[in-house]
Amino acid sequence: MIYNILLGLGLLLFLGFGLAWYMSSKVIIKPREIRKEDWQKYALWPQAITFSASDGLKLAGVFIQGSNGVTIILLHGYGRSKEQLLPQAKFLNKAGYNIFMFDFRGSGESEGKYITFGQREQRDLAGAIDYLKSRKEVNMDKIGLLGFSMGGAVAIMKSGDLPQIKAILISSVYANFKTVIWQSFQRYLKGIPFFPIGYFTLWVIKYRTGCYLPTISPIKYIHKLKARPLMIIHSAYDKRIPIEHALEFFRKAPWLKEFWLVRNAEHEDIYTITKDQYEEKVLNFYKTYLKES
Repeated sequence: MIYNILLGLGLLLFLGFGLAWYMSSKVIIKPREIRKEDWQKYALWPQAITFSASDGLKLAGVFIQGSNGVTIILLHGYGRSKEQLLPQAKFLNKAGYNIFMFDFRGSGESEGKYITFGQREQRDLAGAIDYLKSRKEVNMDKIGLLGFSMGGAVAIMKSGDLPQIKAILISSVYANFKTVIWQSFQRYLKGIPFFPIGYFTLWVIKYRTGCYLPTISPIKYIHKLKARPLMIIHSAYDKRIPIEHALEFFRKAPWLKEFWLVRNAEHEDIYTITKDQYEEKVLNFYKTYLKES
């Protein structure tokens, strides 16, 4: 009888581990999004480049030269690629800005196997800044960031260590990833209890990536921005990242800060729905805090 009990427990453990491994793969490995044809659609002709993250990983990026001496780095969201922000690249470059875009590790054409929701991706942003130092078109005193979702989390967590970044714009960003994990689990896996399979999955992810996702908390880094201006864009109807995350950023952000609450958009639809207003607000933000050469 004891043998049967042990055999049953062993089988449950095996099945639980298998399920947790499968679920972890769905979280940290996403299909590569590569949409080179979209560049022609937006009439953009970038220079394709490769550069190294601060830990040596090779990343794929593009540089589009502008005319006003200011550079904006665009940071894409979870499971996407640099092409996600082509609409923003188009209007910003038309306004004269240099544009630097790249695929985070584990995404698009870059090296790396896993997505870590901003933890390891901070090394990618650090590498991007080092790369820009080599370009004569770039004034290192006039660099701004535009980060969407996970890209915005990277912007918040790493900008405090990068004095070259002078203005930060984030859209639809999580302040504390732990709450997003719980909400997402409930939304996509209804009926499956978080304990034990959810916790088991998180530990499998830590085993595979070295990152324990519940500890990712961009809000803890917000004070490091100090005097640098921050613009926060968020939708009141964002179901993936509730509005409370944006409000927490705004409450705790130091000094110069702007908050634009969009009433009628989903997580990824803000630009599509508010196009003209979005462009006006974003351009005014950068024009105010990143003076043209």
